[in-house]
Order: sequence, then C-alpha cells, then structure tokens
Amino acid sequence: MFSSWTSPSGGLVWHMRALHRRRHWNHFLLPVGDWLDTWHPASTGLLLIGPSAGWCIPDSFLGRFSQIHALDIDPLAGKIFRVLHRKIIAGRRVQLTWQEGDLFEQLEDLLCKYPDHAVLFCNVLGQHGLHQRVAELLTRDFESLTSLLRGRVWASFHDRLSGGRNEADPIPGQFLLSKGLDTQTLVQRVAREGQWIDHLTQGVFPENTARLMIPWGIRPGVLHWVEAGFIG
Repeated sequence: MFSSWTSPSGGLVWHMRALHRRRHWNHFLLPVGDWLDTWHPASTGLLLIGPSAGWCIPDSFLGRFSQIHALDIDPLAGKIFRVLHRKIIAGRRVQLTWQEGDLFEQLEDLLCKYPDHAVLFCNVLGQHGLHQRVAELLTRDFESLTSLLRGRVWASFHDRLSGGRNEADPIPGQFLLSKGLDTQTLVQRVAREGQWIDHLTQGVFPENTARLMIPWGIRPGVLHWVEAGFIG
C-alpha cells in the first residue's frame, strides 16, 4: 500500500521538499510553463495524469480548460493541489474532479470515459521505474501507451536521465531536438561525469516527435534531464 508519509515518488516527504525547494526551480518551472503555452489542444477538457500537487503546472495553463479530471497515486496530492491552485478552482473557472489510483491500471477506462479530453502526463512516466522494478515489465507498460493513446491528443514531460552535479557549476541550458535521441547519445551530450540513471522513457514518444530537453536541479547536487513533447 502507498504510504501517505513516504513513497519512491511522492508522499509527505516529497511535498515538504517541493514546498521548500520550489522557489529554487525557476530554471525548470518557467521553461515547462513556456512549453505548455505552445500546446494548443482544441478540447476544453483535460485528463491530468500524475500531477502530484501540481507543483510544476501553472494556473495559466490549467485555466485554459473548463473541465479537468486528475489521476494520481498519491493520497495527499489532491488535497494539496486544491490549495496550490485554489484561485482557479475556488473561482469556478475550472471544474476539477480527482481520482486516486495507478495510471497503468486505470488509464484505459479514463480514456473511454473522457473520449474528447486532451491528456497530459505530468512528470510521472519517468517515475514509474520506482514502482515497477522489473525492466521488462516497465518497457511493456510504456509500449502499452502507444496503442492506448493512438488517435488522442496528448503531451508528456518526463525524466529521461538523472544524476549528480557539481553545485559550483551553473545549471546547463535547455535544448530542442527535432526527433528522438537514443539514451547513449543523450548521456554523451549532457552527462559529463559520474553515474547517471536511465529512466527508460526513450520510447515514450514516436521517433519523429520534436521535443524539448529541460534541466532540473531538483535538489542540491542532483540534476534531472526532463523530456517534453506533444502529439496533436
């Protein structure tokens, strides 16, 4: 069972860390917000998959939708989300419904229930390896998304790589890719030293999908490279 206090990818420990560190994340939050501004799904409904408490999602983006249905495995996430984004929720600009659960168990049903909603995976796919430790099953889960999302308008930002960094060095710059880049080549481009974790999300997007690579100094001495792209 998921603990409200701690989890590999959430829980109270994560929310306390995000509350403390968020003011240091502008190098990540601003590019994510700018990237979301370039995505213009025609739908007024949104499936928000794995948003946690919405630490990385600006109100300006959420306010573009009249209906949002969110799914997250963290039992604390919905309560904190409503506090962080109270301006648009309390003002009834957005009708929010919340569901607790695992995306790989419930996504298919949600896609059927909300056939016209756009879909946004919120930095969640790269965390799946913390819950599913068997690489073959992890790859199978990602491959299942290809068929589930066929014909849908969707977007994702997710971890590709994570590792250590020297705090004396500046955060590196973001960069665009016109199509996919294999993990080994990506490591050679961005990882200058130390051990790096492959989050096995190389195949999330179709090969010819343009994407933005965004660095995230998530906490002192730790850097994530986050891949962002959209289909439709």
